[in-house]
Amino acid sequence: MHILGLDAHSATFTVEILNPRGRVCREMKRETSAENLIEAVREAPGPKVVVVEESHLAQWVKRTVERYVDKVVICDPKRNKWISGDEFNDDASSAHKLAELYRGGYIKEIRHPDDGGAKLRSLFLHYYDLNQQLTRFKNKLKAVFRQEAIGTTGKGIYDEERHAAWLQKLRGQQHLQHAARQRFELIDVLESCKHETYEVMVQLAKKNAAYRLLDSMPGAGPVIATGYLALIDTPDRFSRKNKLWSYAGFGNKRHTSDDEVYEEHASKNGNRPLKWVVIEHFLHAVQQTQQGNRFKRCYEELRRKGLDETAARRAVCRKLLSTVRALWMKGAAYRDDPLS
Repeated sequence: MHILGLDAHSATFTVEILNPRGRVCREMKRETSAENLIEAVREAPGPKVVVVEESHLAQWVKRTVERYVDKVVICDPKRNKWISGDEFNDDASSAHKLAELYRGGYIKEIRHPDDGGAKLRSLFLHYYDLNQQLTRFKNKLKAVFRQEAIGTTGKGIYDEERHAAWLQKLRGQQHLQHAARQRFELIDVLESCKHETYEVMVQLAKKNAAYRLLDSMPGAGPVIATGYLALIDTPDRFSRKNKLWSYAGFGNKRHTSDDEVYEEHASKNGNRPLKWVVIEHFLHAVQQTQQGNRFKRCYEELRRKGLDETAARRAVCRKLLSTVRALWMKGAAYRDDPLS
Protein backbone atom coordinates (compact mmCIF):
# COMPACT_ATOMS: atom_id res chain seq x y z
CA MET A 1 0.00 0.00 0.00
CA HIS A 2 1.25 3.50 -0.84
CA ILE A 3 1.46 5.95 2.09
CA LEU A 4 0.83 9.65 1.48
CA GLY A 5 2.19 11.91 4.21
CA LEU A 6 0.30 15.21 4.05
CA ASP A 7 1.35 18.49 5.69
CA ALA A 8 -1.65 20.77 5.14
CA HIS A 9 -1.95 24.53 5.66
CA SER A 10 -4.55 27.07 4.58
CA ALA A 11 -2.25 28.47 1.83
CA THR A 12 -0.30 25.40 0.66
CA PHE A 13 0.02 21.68 1.26
CA THR A 14 2.92 19.26 0.82
CA VAL A 15 2.53 15.57 -0.02
CA GLU A 16 5.18 12.86 0.02
CA ILE A 17 4.37 9.43 -1.38
CA LEU A 18 6.11 6.29 -0.08
CA ASN A 19 5.80 3.07 -2.05
CA PRO A 20 5.13 -0.27 -0.30
CA ARG A 21 8.91 -0.73 0.16
CA GLY A 22 9.23 2.57 1.99
CA ARG A 23 10.99 4.46 -0.79
CA VAL A 24 10.03 8.02 -1.72
CA CYS A 25 8.49 7.96 -5.18
CA ARG A 26 7.01 11.46 -5.34
CA GLU A 27 6.98 14.77 -3.48
CA MET A 28 4.87 17.79 -4.38
CA LYS A 29 3.87 21.16 -2.93
CA ARG A 30 0.79 22.97 -4.22
CA GLU A 31 -1.70 25.70 -3.34
CA THR A 32 -4.42 24.45 -1.03
CA SER A 33 -7.68 23.70 -2.83
CA ALA A 34 -9.94 20.67 -3.11
CA GLU A 35 -9.06 20.21 -6.79
CA ASN A 36 -5.30 20.32 -6.18
CA LEU A 37 -5.51 17.95 -3.22
CA ILE A 38 -7.60 15.40 -5.12
CA GLU A 39 -5.25 15.61 -8.09
CA ALA A 40 -2.22 15.03 -5.86
CA VAL A 41 -3.84 12.04 -4.16
CA ARG A 42 -4.76 10.48 -7.50
CA GLU A 43 -1.11 10.49 -8.56
CA ALA A 44 -0.38 7.65 -6.14
CA PRO A 45 -1.18 4.28 -7.79
CA GLY A 46 -3.03 1.34 -6.28
CA PRO A 47 -4.23 1.07 -2.65
CA LYS A 48 -3.30 4.15 -0.65
CA VAL A 49 -3.63 5.78 2.78
CA VAL A 50 -3.38 9.49 3.58
CA VAL A 51 -1.80 10.47 6.92
CA VAL A 52 -2.36 14.01 8.26
CA GLU A 53 -2.02 15.59 11.69
CA GLU A 54 -5.03 16.89 13.59
CA SER A 55 -5.69 20.57 12.86
CA HIS A 56 -8.46 22.96 11.84
CA LEU A 57 -8.11 21.54 8.29
CA ALA A 58 -8.27 17.86 9.22
CA GLN A 59 -12.04 17.47 8.79
CA TRP A 60 -11.86 19.26 5.43
CA VAL A 61 -9.06 16.96 4.27
CA LYS A 62 -11.05 13.89 5.33
CA ARG A 63 -14.19 15.06 3.55
CA THR A 64 -12.26 16.00 0.40
CA VAL A 65 -10.19 12.88 -0.22
CA GLU A 66 -11.79 9.95 1.60
CA ARG A 67 -13.62 8.76 -1.54
CA TYR A 68 -10.34 8.64 -3.48
CA VAL A 69 -8.26 6.64 -0.98
CA ASP A 70 -8.59 3.44 1.04
CA LYS A 71 -8.15 5.22 4.36
CA VAL A 72 -7.59 8.66 5.86
CA VAL A 73 -5.62 8.64 9.11
CA ILE A 74 -5.81 11.78 11.28
CA CYS A 75 -3.19 11.54 14.00
CA ASP A 76 -2.38 13.18 17.31
CA PRO A 77 0.37 15.81 16.87
CA LYS A 78 1.27 15.59 20.57
CA ARG A 79 2.53 12.06 20.01
CA ASN A 80 4.64 12.92 16.96
CA LYS A 81 7.73 14.13 18.83
CA TRP A 82 9.95 13.26 15.88
CA ILE A 83 8.28 16.08 13.96
CA SER A 84 7.71 18.71 16.64
CA GLY A 85 10.98 18.19 18.49
CA ASP A 86 13.39 17.98 15.57
CA GLU A 87 16.03 20.69 15.24
CA PHE A 88 15.25 21.05 11.53
CA ASN A 89 11.72 20.97 10.25
CA ASP A 90 9.83 22.12 7.18
CA ASP A 91 6.71 21.07 5.27
CA ALA A 92 8.51 18.46 3.18
CA SER A 93 10.25 16.80 6.14
CA SER A 94 6.98 16.83 8.13
CA ALA A 95 5.15 15.04 5.31
CA HIS A 96 8.00 12.50 5.04
CA LYS A 97 8.04 11.81 8.78
CA LEU A 98 4.27 11.34 8.90
CA ALA A 99 4.50 8.69 6.20
CA GLU A 100 7.43 6.97 7.96
CA LEU A 101 5.71 7.05 11.35
CA TYR A 102 2.62 5.44 9.85
CA ARG A 103 4.70 2.82 8.06
CA GLY A 104 6.41 1.96 11.34
CA GLY A 105 3.13 1.72 13.25
CA TYR A 106 3.83 4.68 15.55
CA ILE A 107 0.81 6.83 14.68
CA LYS A 108 -1.93 7.47 17.23
CA GLU A 109 -5.08 7.92 15.18
CA ILE A 110 -7.77 10.46 16.07
CA ARG A 111 -11.28 9.62 14.95
CA HIS A 112 -13.22 12.21 12.98
CA PRO A 113 -16.98 11.69 12.55
CA ASP A 114 -18.92 11.76 9.30
CA ASP A 115 -20.46 15.02 8.11
CA GLY A 116 -23.54 14.68 10.34
CA GLY A 117 -21.42 13.97 13.40
CA ALA A 118 -19.00 16.74 12.46
CA LYS A 119 -21.86 19.26 12.39
CA LEU A 120 -23.05 18.21 15.85
CA ARG A 121 -19.49 18.29 17.23
CA SER A 122 -18.88 21.74 15.77
CA LEU A 123 -22.11 23.09 17.29
CA PHE A 124 -21.37 21.59 20.69
CA LEU A 125 -17.81 22.91 20.75
CA HIS A 126 -19.18 26.35 19.86
CA TYR A 127 -21.68 26.05 22.74
CA TYR A 128 -18.85 24.95 25.06
CA ASP A 129 -16.73 27.93 24.02
CA LEU A 130 -19.63 30.35 24.55
CA ASN A 131 -20.17 28.87 28.01
CA GLN A 132 -16.49 29.29 28.87
CA GLN A 133 -16.48 32.89 27.65
CA LEU A 134 -19.68 33.61 29.56
CA THR A 135 -18.15 32.31 32.79
CA ARG A 136 -15.06 34.41 32.14
CA PHE A 137 -16.98 37.65 31.67
CA LYS A 138 -19.25 36.97 34.64
CA ASN A 139 -16.15 36.66 36.81
CA LYS A 140 -14.77 39.87 35.31
CA LEU A 141 -18.05 41.67 36.03
CA LYS A 142 -18.06 40.67 39.68
CA ALA A 143 -14.42 41.72 39.94
CA VAL A 144 -15.42 45.29 38.99
CA PHE A 145 -17.80 45.52 41.93
CA ARG A 146 -15.33 43.91 44.33
CA GLN A 147 -12.99 46.83 43.67
CA GLU A 148 -15.50 49.00 45.54
CA ALA A 149 -16.15 46.36 48.24
CA ILE A 150 -19.64 45.70 46.85
CA GLY A 151 -20.84 42.15 47.53
CA THR A 152 -21.98 40.12 44.51
CA THR A 153 -22.98 36.79 46.05
CA GLY A 154 -25.38 34.71 43.98
CA LYS A 155 -26.68 35.08 40.44
CA GLY A 156 -28.93 38.12 40.95
CA ILE A 157 -26.34 40.44 39.45
CA TYR A 158 -26.87 38.83 36.04
CA ASP A 159 -30.60 39.59 35.90
CA GLU A 160 -31.01 41.89 32.88
CA GLU A 161 -33.78 43.88 34.55
CA ARG A 162 -31.49 44.80 37.48
CA HIS A 163 -28.51 46.04 35.46
CA ALA A 164 -29.39 49.70 36.04
CA ALA A 165 -29.69 49.24 39.80
CA TRP A 166 -26.30 47.56 39.98
CA LEU A 167 -24.71 50.27 37.86
CA GLN A 168 -26.04 52.91 40.26
CA LYS A 169 -23.87 51.39 42.98
CA LEU A 170 -20.84 52.51 40.96
CA ARG A 171 -22.07 56.03 40.27
CA GLY A 172 -19.14 57.51 42.15
CA GLN A 173 -16.59 55.69 40.00
CA GLN A 174 -17.36 56.44 36.35
CA HIS A 175 -14.47 54.35 34.97
CA LEU A 176 -15.74 51.26 36.81
CA GLN A 177 -19.32 52.03 35.83
CA HIS A 178 -18.22 52.17 32.18
CA ALA A 179 -16.45 48.79 32.42
CA ALA A 180 -19.41 47.19 34.22
CA ARG A 181 -21.90 48.50 31.66
CA GLN A 182 -19.96 47.00 28.77
CA ARG A 183 -19.54 43.68 30.56
CA PHE A 184 -23.27 43.57 31.22
CA GLU A 185 -23.81 44.06 27.48
CA LEU A 186 -21.31 41.33 26.59
CA ILE A 187 -22.93 38.89 29.02
CA ASP A 188 -26.39 39.58 27.56
CA VAL A 189 -25.11 38.96 24.02
CA LEU A 190 -23.30 35.77 25.03
CA GLU A 191 -26.40 34.49 26.86
CA SER A 192 -28.47 35.07 23.72
CA CYS A 193 -25.92 33.31 21.49
CA LYS A 194 -25.64 30.43 23.94
CA HIS A 195 -29.41 29.92 24.03
CA GLU A 196 -29.67 30.06 20.24
CA THR A 197 -26.86 27.51 19.84
CA TYR A 198 -28.45 25.29 22.49
CA GLU A 199 -31.71 25.13 20.53
CA VAL A 200 -29.97 24.25 17.25
CA MET A 201 -27.59 21.61 18.65
CA VAL A 202 -30.21 19.82 20.79
CA GLN A 203 -32.62 19.70 17.86
CA LEU A 204 -29.89 18.02 15.79
CA ALA A 205 -28.87 15.67 18.62
CA LYS A 206 -32.43 14.41 19.12
CA LYS A 207 -32.30 12.87 15.63
CA ASN A 208 -29.78 10.36 16.99
CA ALA A 209 -31.45 7.30 18.54
CA ALA A 210 -28.84 7.21 21.33
CA TYR A 211 -29.92 10.63 22.60
CA ARG A 212 -32.91 9.18 24.47
CA LEU A 213 -30.73 6.48 26.08
CA LEU A 214 -28.14 8.95 27.35
CA ASP A 215 -30.77 11.43 28.50
CA SER A 216 -32.32 8.67 30.67
CA MET A 217 -29.32 8.63 33.03
CA PRO A 218 -29.56 10.39 36.42
CA GLY A 219 -28.25 13.93 36.20
CA ALA A 220 -28.16 13.92 32.42
CA GLY A 221 -30.02 16.47 30.36
CA PRO A 222 -30.01 17.91 26.84
CA VAL A 223 -26.54 19.49 27.11
CA ILE A 224 -24.86 16.46 28.70
CA ALA A 225 -26.52 13.95 26.33
CA THR A 226 -25.59 16.11 23.34
CA GLY A 227 -22.02 16.44 24.61
CA TYR A 228 -21.58 12.67 24.81
CA LEU A 229 -23.01 12.22 21.31
CA ALA A 230 -20.88 14.98 19.82
CA LEU A 231 -17.56 14.09 21.43
CA ILE A 232 -17.67 10.28 21.65
CA ASP A 233 -19.49 9.82 18.32
CA THR A 234 -19.64 6.03 18.67
CA PRO A 235 -18.78 3.85 21.70
CA ASP A 236 -17.63 0.96 19.51
CA ARG A 237 -14.28 2.64 18.87
CA PHE A 238 -13.31 2.06 22.51
CA SER A 239 -12.56 -1.65 22.85
CA ARG A 240 -12.27 -1.31 26.64
CA LYS A 241 -13.81 1.11 29.08
CA ASN A 242 -10.42 2.31 30.34
CA LYS A 243 -9.67 3.62 26.84
CA LEU A 244 -12.75 5.82 27.10
CA TRP A 245 -11.56 6.97 30.53
CA SER A 246 -8.24 8.05 29.05
CA TYR A 247 -9.90 9.80 26.12
CA ALA A 248 -12.07 11.76 28.55
CA GLY A 249 -9.10 12.82 30.70
CA PHE A 250 -9.54 10.29 33.51
CA GLY A 251 -6.67 7.95 32.63
CA ASN A 252 -3.41 7.29 34.44
CA LYS A 253 0.19 8.03 33.58
CA ARG A 254 2.62 5.20 34.41
CA HIS A 255 6.36 4.93 33.70
CA THR A 256 8.47 1.91 34.64
CA SER A 257 12.13 1.04 34.19
CA ASP A 258 14.02 -2.08 35.26
CA ASP A 259 10.77 -3.42 36.75
CA GLU A 260 10.46 -0.37 38.99
CA VAL A 261 7.65 2.15 38.81
CA TYR A 262 9.16 5.62 38.93
CA GLU A 263 6.13 7.69 37.92
CA GLU A 264 2.46 6.93 38.42
CA HIS A 265 -0.32 9.47 38.77
CA ALA A 266 -3.43 10.84 37.06
CA SER A 267 -2.78 11.87 33.48
CA LYS A 268 -3.46 15.42 32.34
CA ASN A 269 -4.08 14.33 28.75
CA GLY A 270 -7.51 13.85 27.25
CA ASN A 271 -10.39 15.64 25.57
CA ARG A 272 -11.02 18.73 27.72
CA PRO A 273 -14.58 19.47 26.52
CA LEU A 274 -15.56 15.83 27.18
CA LYS A 275 -14.01 16.01 30.65
CA TRP A 276 -16.13 19.12 31.28
CA VAL A 277 -19.25 17.17 30.20
CA VAL A 278 -18.45 14.29 32.58
CA ILE A 279 -17.76 16.60 35.53
CA GLU A 280 -21.00 18.50 34.86
CA HIS A 281 -22.79 15.14 34.77
CA PHE A 282 -21.19 14.21 38.10
CA LEU A 283 -22.29 17.49 39.68
CA HIS A 284 -25.90 17.05 38.53
CA ALA A 285 -26.11 13.32 39.37
CA VAL A 286 -24.31 13.41 42.72
CA GLN A 287 -23.89 16.82 44.34
CA GLN A 288 -26.86 18.81 43.08
CA THR A 289 -29.66 16.29 43.65
CA GLN A 290 -31.49 14.93 46.68
CA GLN A 291 -32.66 11.87 44.78
CA GLY A 292 -30.79 8.62 45.29
CA ASN A 293 -29.10 6.85 42.40
CA ARG A 294 -26.23 4.39 41.97
CA PHE A 295 -23.68 7.14 41.31
CA LYS A 296 -24.61 9.13 44.40
CA ARG A 297 -24.53 5.94 46.50
CA CYS A 298 -21.15 5.00 45.05
CA TYR A 299 -19.70 8.44 45.87
CA GLU A 300 -21.04 8.39 49.43
CA GLU A 301 -19.68 4.88 50.00
CA LEU A 302 -16.22 5.85 48.73
CA ARG A 303 -16.18 8.88 51.03
CA ARG A 304 -17.16 6.68 54.00
CA LYS A 305 -14.24 4.39 53.18
CA GLY A 306 -11.86 7.33 53.51
CA LEU A 307 -11.24 8.43 49.92
CA ASP A 308 -10.74 12.15 49.56
CA GLU A 309 -13.18 14.19 47.50
CA THR A 310 -10.98 14.30 44.39
CA ALA A 311 -10.35 10.54 44.29
CA ALA A 312 -14.02 9.72 44.93
CA ARG A 313 -15.16 12.11 42.21
CA ARG A 314 -12.66 10.62 39.76
CA ALA A 315 -13.91 7.09 40.49
CA VAL A 316 -17.55 8.09 40.00
CA CYS A 317 -16.75 9.96 36.78
CA ARG A 318 -15.21 6.75 35.46
CA LYS A 319 -18.36 4.88 36.50
CA LEU A 320 -20.49 7.43 34.62
CA LEU A 321 -18.41 6.93 31.46
CA SER A 322 -18.60 3.15 31.76
CA THR A 323 -22.39 3.36 32.06
CA VAL A 324 -22.62 5.71 29.07
CA ARG A 325 -20.60 3.23 27.00
CA ALA A 326 -22.65 0.22 28.16
CA LEU A 327 -26.06 1.84 27.56
CA TRP A 328 -25.03 3.10 24.16
CA MET A 329 -23.59 -0.23 22.99
CA LYS A 330 -26.55 -2.25 24.31
CA GLY A 331 -29.16 0.22 23.06
CA ALA A 332 -30.95 0.07 26.42
CA ALA A 333 -32.24 2.90 28.61
CA TYR A 334 -30.84 3.40 32.10
CA ARG A 335 -32.33 1.40 34.97
CA ASP A 336 -31.26 2.12 38.52
CA ASP A 337 -30.19 -0.82 40.65
CA PRO A 338 -30.85 -0.04 44.33
CA LEU A 339 -28.18 -2.57 45.33
CA SER A 340 -25.38 -1.08 43.22
